[in-house]
Amino acid sequence: MLTPNNVFRPGKLPIDPGNVYSSRGSSEAEFKKCLDRGFIPLVYGEYGVGKTSMARHIVRSLYGDSKLVNVESVADKELVDIIEQCLEKIGYAIERTKTDQTSNTKTSEKGGEASAMVGFLSAKLSSKRSNSSTSGETYISEFLVKSPTSSKVIEICEKNEIVLILDELHRAKDAFLEDLVKFIKAYGNSNCDKFKIILLGTSSDPSKLVNKDPGIDRLIEDLHLKSMDNPERIALITSGMSDLEINISDVAVQKLASVSVGSPNILQYLCLESAEKAFVRSTRALEVSDVDDAVEDYVNKRESRLYRLYMQAIENKGVKRYRKQILRAMSEIEDEYVTMEQIREKVKSYLGGDVSAQDLSGALRKLKEKPYGPVLRDVDKNDGSGIIQNYTTFIDPALKAFIRMQVLREAIEFAN
Repeated sequence: MLTPNNVFRPGKLPIDPGNVYSSRGSSEAEFKKCLDRGFIPLVYGEYGVGKTSMARHIVRSLYGDSKLVNVESVADKELVDIIEQCLEKIGYAIERTKTDQTSNTKTSEKGGEASAMVGFLSAKLSSKRSNSSTSGETYISEFLVKSPTSSKVIEICEKNEIVLILDELHRAKDAFLEDLVKFIKAYGNSNCDKFKIILLGTSSDPSKLVNKDPGIDRLIEDLHLKSMDNPERIALITSGMSDLEINISDVAVQKLASVSVGSPNILQYLCLESAEKAFVRSTRALEVSDVDDAVEDYVNKRESRLYRLYMQAIENKGVKRYRKQILRAMSEIEDEYVTMEQIREKVKSYLGGDVSAQDLSGALRKLKEKPYGPVLRDVDKNDGSGIIQNYTTFIDPALKAFIRMQVLREAIEFAN
């Protein structure tokens, strides 16, 4: 029998049987189309929008896990580490050598094969069968790879239908990105059909990668995954509750969808907390109060960090408390990047009178400064050349959901 813990899995990828997963609509369709056409999808978006969940779920449904090489983070890695992981996945034992090159071109070997190029792979690769014998006969299959861009490496990955996911591209070292660009170009020249490469990162990664070499632009498709929209949130809630045979009212569904602000992880958390209460009832009816309790629980568990940050940001004695109004507006606007005009319209609705951009500009600026957090930031251009004027976003996306839930909690307390 399914339990809430089987269905809703906050903090974990929804890839096991019984886990609820909501299709990501057009983004998911574009991702599948990109793979089918032989392009390299670069899925980008802000933290916590579900990039990894979508990629892993689709890869599992299309190819299974047997040929998947999932690199959870490329932070502090070199491309040779990735190549090694791919080859070990399909049964190759690897004896790798690193070499250093000094300014007078003297090479210092660290055992085994040597290469004169810094950062290149020099490895003897052999099938695991080479170490075993049958009836006294030893099977040996080995070759030498001297570069991460070797066509031999790509040929092996193609033959074995490897699906390679490189996650957290935004944390990659510059040297890794340079080697990755070379690898992608070699991949493109090899005309692969079965070997798939998938890249996951944040909003600045598409331009950052292509700027290394514009020649790879023809091989990469940028896919922007935004926060879950309202139909996607509702689909996840109703599907999961249906699997658990829990009756949930439309009001409770809408409240869960609203306070989660499009974050799959937060929505899964709130659904789990609510479902656990309803699951033990004989009627399995989920009440709105269960959602309120889940919100209270979420806020309390993050009080030590987010609540103090929030209180520090809104601390002032002004009657209109513009910083608090701005943060509430930022949390309730569905867009990731918010303009001053959007904020102004929201604050006007809260205060019931006219509010000018000039009234808000000082408070907005303070929310981007250290004494008040900072909790907000300007939006950088993809090429790193500056900021996009008049756009603001949260530094920590978790605060967006936290503030929305804090506003809801305050409303409940006031009503009582």
